[in-house]
Amino acid sequence: MNVTDIKPSDIIAKIGDFDRAQSTGLNILIFLAVREQTDVSSQLEEVGFADIPQEIVWLCDQLDDDALLDLAGQITFCLVTEKATAAVDEENALLLAAQAIDDQKQPTLLSDY
Repeated sequence: MNVTDIKPSDIIAKIGDFDRAQSTGLNILIFLAVREQTDVSSQLEEVGFADIPQEIVWLCDQLDDDALLDLAGQITFCLVTEKATAAVDEENALLLAAQAIDDQKQPTLLSDY
Protein backbone atom coordinates (compact mmCIF):
# COMPACT_ATOMS: atom_id res chain seq x y z
CA MET A 1 0.00 0.00 0.00
CA ASN A 2 1.45 3.31 -1.07
CA VAL A 3 1.42 6.11 1.52
CA THR A 4 -0.56 8.36 -0.80
CA ASP A 5 -3.12 5.60 -1.36
CA ILE A 6 -4.14 5.27 2.31
CA LYS A 7 -7.82 5.95 2.92
CA PRO A 8 -9.89 5.89 6.12
CA SER A 9 -11.60 2.72 4.87
CA ASP A 10 -8.20 0.96 4.81
CA ILE A 11 -7.72 1.74 8.48
CA ILE A 12 -11.29 0.72 9.32
CA ALA A 13 -10.59 -2.66 7.72
CA LYS A 14 -7.48 -3.09 9.87
CA ILE A 15 -9.18 -2.16 13.16
CA GLY A 16 -12.12 -4.51 12.67
CA ASP A 17 -11.03 -6.63 15.63
CA PHE A 18 -10.59 -3.66 18.00
CA ASP A 19 -12.67 -3.80 21.15
CA ARG A 20 -14.76 -0.87 22.34
CA ALA A 21 -11.95 0.59 24.48
CA GLN A 22 -9.43 0.51 21.63
CA SER A 23 -11.87 2.10 19.17
CA THR A 24 -12.75 4.82 21.64
CA GLY A 25 -9.07 5.39 22.44
CA LEU A 26 -8.16 5.72 18.78
CA ASN A 27 -10.98 8.23 18.33
CA ILE A 28 -9.67 10.25 21.28
CA LEU A 29 -6.19 10.33 19.77
CA ILE A 30 -7.57 11.41 16.39
CA PHE A 31 -9.68 14.23 17.86
CA LEU A 32 -6.78 15.43 20.01
CA ALA A 33 -4.44 15.38 17.01
CA VAL A 34 -6.85 17.49 14.96
CA ARG A 35 -7.53 19.87 17.84
CA GLU A 36 -3.87 20.33 18.73
CA GLN A 37 -2.82 20.44 15.05
CA THR A 38 -0.35 17.64 15.54
CA ASP A 39 -0.20 13.97 14.57
CA VAL A 40 -1.70 10.89 16.17
CA SER A 41 1.76 9.59 17.16
CA SER A 42 2.40 12.66 19.30
CA GLN A 43 -0.93 12.21 21.02
CA LEU A 44 -0.22 8.52 21.62
CA GLU A 45 3.07 9.43 23.31
CA GLU A 46 1.34 12.05 25.43
CA VAL A 47 -1.74 10.04 26.41
CA GLY A 48 -0.12 6.60 26.36
CA PHE A 49 -2.80 4.21 25.10
CA ALA A 50 -0.57 1.14 24.91
CA ASP A 51 -3.31 -1.07 23.45
CA ILE A 52 -3.38 0.76 20.11
CA PRO A 53 -0.94 -0.79 17.62
CA GLN A 54 1.81 1.44 16.28
CA GLU A 55 0.96 0.39 12.71
CA ILE A 56 -2.54 1.88 13.05
CA VAL A 57 -1.12 5.09 14.49
CA TRP A 58 1.35 5.33 11.61
CA LEU A 59 -1.45 4.84 9.07
CA CYS A 60 -3.49 7.57 10.75
CA ASP A 61 -0.52 9.91 10.54
CA GLN A 62 -0.57 9.54 6.75
CA LEU A 63 -4.04 11.10 6.55
CA ASP A 64 -4.83 14.81 6.43
CA ASP A 65 -7.19 16.40 8.98
CA ASP A 66 -10.31 15.94 6.84
CA ALA A 67 -9.56 12.27 6.27
CA LEU A 68 -8.80 11.83 9.99
CA LEU A 69 -12.17 13.34 10.87
CA ASP A 70 -13.81 11.05 8.32
CA LEU A 71 -12.09 8.09 10.00
CA ALA A 72 -13.22 9.25 13.44
CA GLY A 73 -16.77 9.58 12.13
CA GLN A 74 -16.70 6.04 10.74
CA ILE A 75 -15.36 4.68 14.03
CA THR A 76 -18.05 6.56 15.94
CA PHE A 77 -20.73 5.22 13.60
CA CYS A 78 -19.49 1.67 14.21
CA LEU A 79 -19.52 2.20 17.99
CA VAL A 80 -23.04 3.64 17.96
CA THR A 81 -24.30 0.88 15.65
CA GLU A 82 -22.77 -1.75 17.92
CA LYS A 83 -24.46 -0.19 20.94
CA ALA A 84 -27.83 0.02 19.19
CA THR A 85 -27.56 -3.58 18.02
CA ALA A 86 -26.71 -4.73 21.54
CA ALA A 87 -29.72 -2.83 22.92
CA VAL A 88 -32.06 -4.42 20.38
CA ASP A 89 -30.60 -7.85 21.09
CA GLU A 90 -31.06 -7.31 24.83
CA GLU A 91 -34.65 -6.14 24.33
CA ASN A 92 -35.41 -9.17 22.16
CA ALA A 93 -33.82 -11.47 24.74
CA LEU A 94 -35.98 -9.95 27.46
CA LEU A 95 -39.10 -10.43 25.36
CA LEU A 96 -38.19 -14.06 24.72
CA ALA A 97 -37.45 -14.65 28.40
CA ALA A 98 -40.75 -13.06 29.38
CA GLN A 99 -42.60 -15.29 26.92
CA ALA A 100 -40.83 -18.37 28.19
CA ILE A 101 -41.78 -17.77 31.81
CA ASP A 102 -45.14 -16.09 31.26
CA ASP A 103 -47.71 -17.81 33.42
CA GLN A 104 -50.82 -18.23 31.33
CA LYS A 105 -52.70 -19.67 34.31
CA GLN A 106 -53.68 -22.63 32.22
CA PRO A 107 -53.46 -26.14 33.57
CA THR A 108 -50.65 -28.17 32.14
CA LEU A 109 -51.95 -31.64 33.03
CA LEU A 110 -55.24 -33.28 32.25
CA SER A 111 -55.67 -34.00 35.95
CA ASP A 112 -55.66 -30.25 36.61
CA TYR A 113 -58.99 -29.82 34.79
